[in-house]
Amino acid sequence: MSKNLINALQIDHNSVKFITAQEIEIANQGSIIQVLGMSEKVGHWDTDSTIDKDLLASYIKSSHLENERIAGQKITSTLVSVNSGITSRYITHELFFNNIVITEEHIKSFYESKDFTQLYENQDIPIHTLPISYKIDEKKIVSDPIGHKAQMLTVKWHVISISKNQLKDIHDLLDASDLQMKQCVLASYASSLAAINEMESSLGVICLDINYYKTEVTIIIDDQLVFFDSSDVGLKYVNNDLQSILNVSDEDSDKLRIKWSNDNSSKNLDESEIRIKQIISSRLEEIIELALKKLKISKYYDLANSHVVLTGEGAKHADIIDLATNIFKTKNIRIGSPQKIHGLKTIIENPSNSTCLGMLNYALSTEFQFNAKDESDKKKSVLSMLYNFFKAI
Repeated sequence: MSKNLINALQIDHNSVKFITAQEIEIANQGSIIQVLGMSEKVGHWDTDSTIDKDLLASYIKSSHLENERIAGQKITSTLVSVNSGITSRYITHELFFNNIVITEEHIKSFYESKDFTQLYENQDIPIHTLPISYKIDEKKIVSDPIGHKAQMLTVKWHVISISKNQLKDIHDLLDASDLQMKQCVLASYASSLAAINEMESSLGVICLDINYYKTEVTIIIDDQLVFFDSSDVGLKYVNNDLQSILNVSDEDSDKLRIKWSNDNSSKNLDESEIRIKQIISSRLEEIIELALKKLKISKYYDLANSHVVLTGEGAKHADIIDLATNIFKTKNIRIGSPQKIHGLKTIIENPSNSTCLGMLNYALSTEFQFNAKDESDKKKSVLSMLYNFFKAI
C-alpha cells in the first residue's frame, strides 16, 4: 500500500535539499508530519552568474532517486521553494452586497474577478494570493468578516508572483528528473511557517532567515504573510571578511566561521581567536542591521516587532540571540523550531532546514488542485496549473 507522501525541494546557490515526509492521522490529535528522510547534494553549478543547468538537474535527479529509495515507492511530484524572480503587490478588491451575511464564497470570488485574471496577462505569475485585511462598510476593520452583515466588503490582498522565465526554468529542471511541480512556495514564507508558533502567527511576528547568500525577512500578522524582502548580504560576507583580514583561503574561512560560530566560550582564548570571533560578530551585526532597515520600510513593522524568530544557517551562531536582542531591542527573540513535524533530530532541529520543513507545513494546510497521479494533468501548462490551483481554493 502506497504512503501519502509530501515532498519538498529546496534549490540554493550551493545545495539541493529534497525532503520526503508522510502525513499521519493520530486519534484526538489530528494530522502530524513524519519526516522519512532528506537528501542533500552540494555543488557549484552557479558561477559568475551562469547556471550549469545540466549539472543542477543531475543533482536534483540524484536526490529524487535517493528519496524514492528511502520512501520505498515512486515519487512523481514535489513542492519547490523559490527566492529569486519574485515580486510583491497589494490589490484592494471591493464587494457590494444588499445587507447580507458574508460567506467564504464571497471572499473567494476574488479568484473569478478581473483583478485576479488580469495578473496572468503580465510577465509575473501569482504563486501566493493572501487576504491580509478586511473592512466592512468602509469603516469597521475585522480579522474575519464571515458571518457579518454588510453592504460592502473591502479586502486587501497580498499577491506574490514569480517571473514566467523563472517558472519555466524550474519546470524544465524538474522535467529532466521526471518530476512534476505541485506548487512554488516563497522560500522565506516557508521558513517562517516552519519556525513560528500559533500565538506568534496570530499576534504578529518577524522572521529573519540568515543564509549563505541571502538574508530574508518576513512579517506575519493574523496568520498571513503581509510583507517580505531580502538582502544579498549573507554569511558569505563573513567568509569574505575572514579571508581578506586573516589572509586565508575560501575553504579555510568557511571552516573558521563554522567552528567559531558554534563555540560560545569566551574564556582562555588567545588574541587571534578573540579576533576571529570579533570579525564574525561584527559582520553578523551588520547583516541583522541591514535586515532591520528592510523591515522598517514596511508599515506593518510596528505591529509585529515585539516577537522575532531566527532561522537559517545564521541562527546556529552561538551569540545570535544576544546580537539580535541588542539590535531589535526586544527580549522576545528565539531560534525557530518546527511545529507538528517529527523525525530525526539532525533534520528537524537544524535551522538550515527551515525552508524544506516549512513547505511540509504548507502542504499540510493547503488543498492542491494538481494531482500528479492523474495523467491528464501532466498535459497542462505550468501556468494553467497555478491558475486552477487558486480557483480551487
